[in-house]
Amino acid sequence: MRSTRRRKTAGQAIVEFALSATVIFLLLSAAVDLGLIFFTLQALRAAAQEGATYGSYPIIVTNSGQVTAVRLDYQEIYRRIRFAGGDRPSGIANLFDLNGDGIDDAGQDAVFNARNPANPNGFVIIENPKGPNPANLSGTCATTTPRVDMRNAGQNCWIRVTIRYRYRLFFPFAPAFGREIILRVTHTMPIRSQFVG
Repeated sequence: MRSTRRRKTAGQAIVEFALSATVIFLLLSAAVDLGLIFFTLQALRAAAQEGATYGSYPIIVTNSGQVTAVRLDYQEIYRRIRFAGGDRPSGIANLFDLNGDGIDDAGQDAVFNARNPANPNGFVIIENPKGPNPANLSGTCATTTPRVDMRNAGQNCWIRVTIRYRYRLFFPFAPAFGREIILRVTHTMPIRSQFVG
């Protein structure tokens, strides 16, 4: 009689462990992935802020001593975003491969998309919208018209940097979530220019 009870108790313990271990490992994998997502978002936020901060100081374009435009240096802003985490890809977010295809993003139009910011396929979108309220911006600030928008000390002009990142789940614990998610971070700053003319 005792040996039967011991076998039932041992079998019951194994079944209980199997059921509880499944839930525990599911929660552990979710906690690990959520932590990695949090650190990835922090890296993306820092990169977007670095690009927007640099871009908030526009460049003055001259021709024969005459100012022809005040505009953003899109290529340099993109370079600042890419190298915000250092000159080699390391850490949680690889800023050199935002679209997750395993190829360095340098020169890929699908990644850097300042020329057509409305394209949703861009992984780095740099815009120069205008408006008095940063929550309701529209259009684009004029860069060549004298004493207007960018040539009027950047009055009501903003820089908005959006970074999208394809994050592959470390533990794809549920098919409902898929194997990857797109993380998105946006940083908006006013243009800091003193130039009027």
